[in-house]
Amino acid sequence: RNRHNSDTKRIMTTTTSFDAYKSELLSTMEQIKSKLQSKNNSVDEVDEMLKQGEDLVKQMGLEARGMDDAVVKRDLLSKVKEYKVQLANLRSEYDFATLTKVDNDNYNTSSSIVDARSTIRSQNETLLNARSAIAETEGVAMGITEDLSRQRETINSARGRVNEVSNMAERGDGILRGMLRRNKFWQGKLW
Repeated sequence: RNRHNSDTKRIMTTTTSFDAYKSELLSTMEQIKSKLQSKNNSVDEVDEMLKQGEDLVKQMGLEARGMDDAVVKRDLLSKVKEYKVQLANLRSEYDFATLTKVDNDNYNTSSSIVDARSTIRSQNETLLNARSAIAETEGVAMGITEDLSRQRETINSARGRVNEVSNMAERGDGILRGMLRRNKFWQGKLW
């Protein structure tokens, strides 16, 4: 019974911590929503609030995973997933609002972006052409390397044959000298 009471107290403490994170997260998300709806929102401020919200969701996840009671743990982790989705939706709204604000605030910036994109596309095409040329050069180099390898084999084979012929010529020379000596020896005996 004492163990049950201590487990209940720990669950209550953990859920109390979880609930504290939850209320702070909900407050932060409401602030983010109101800042996103206002025309003069601070981009850096909203971004910081989103990061704070992400940190709170991480803390809630840690609290939930620390639960021993499987049912409570599952319920809390389910809530954490819901809050992650809500926060991700707010992040998407923020990203969209940021892009829209940039486009609406300054047409010149928008045209600069278009120009920059055009320049990037041109540079990408140049890089792709360079890669293609490099690939072609590599192919030619590989063909040359293969040809040189075959020629090396041919030269080594010819060198081997030349050595064989040279050895045979030396043996033949030795045989002829021996025959000449014997011939002189016999000629000397006959004369």
